[in-house]
Amino acid sequence: MRCVSKLILLLGALGVAATGAAQDDASVYDRVDLSASAEREIDNDLLVAVVFAEVEANSQADAANRVNQSIQWAIDRARAVADVELETGRYNTRPVYVNGRRITGWVARQSLRLQSRNASALSELLGELQERVAIESINYDISKTARDAAEDALIAEALQQFNRRAELVARELGRESFRIVRIGIGTSGGRPMPMFRQETLAASNVAAPPIEAGVQTVTVSVNGTVELNGAR
Repeated sequence: MRCVSKLILLLGALGVAATGAAQDDASVYDRVDLSASAEREIDNDLLVAVVFAEVEANSQADAANRVNQSIQWAIDRARAVADVELETGRYNTRPVYVNGRRITGWVARQSLRLQSRNASALSELLGELQERVAIESINYDISKTARDAAEDALIAEALQQFNRRAELVARELGRESFRIVRIGIGTSGGRPMPMFRQETLAASNVAAPPIEAGVQTVTVSVNGTVELNGAR
């Protein structure tokens, strides 16, 4: 009897598993993968610049001290300009060797990152700063406020397109409706590109560098799966 009972339980378990598998198969029946996207050109509204001071001296302390003075001078000038945000960057020192063995001096370097939505003010400031520091790079970007607003609008547009495509598929296949099983949303684009690069210290009374804002393309992509309902 015990063997018979065990056999019945085993068959019952197999039946439940088979029913579950059949239900799983049914749950993924008539599913369609779809994608949609929306893109827009956004005006760059944030100017970002990196300046640096680099000094070579006989002693490490002397090199560091002179670099610190130049960067502090640039910080003081930048703080005096409204709407300019600043952040100190990487600082490093390295020895100068002769024949790869004997140290004959030290080079110290530090950078300063500046950004502003007031391009003319920052451009004018850069012209002044080149009296004592050099420009490493200048590029335009999209501010977080502008990017968020653009992405919100594009998400709505891409979702509408996704919904229209799902309705089209359901209609063309003779189905009454559909339901969304899975959906994912991603954004891309809008990466800043360097517009200007300089690696040597500039002389005094240097004019502000010419810059043009330009645009960047921001894209929102929607990918998902829908399940078709109703008669064929």
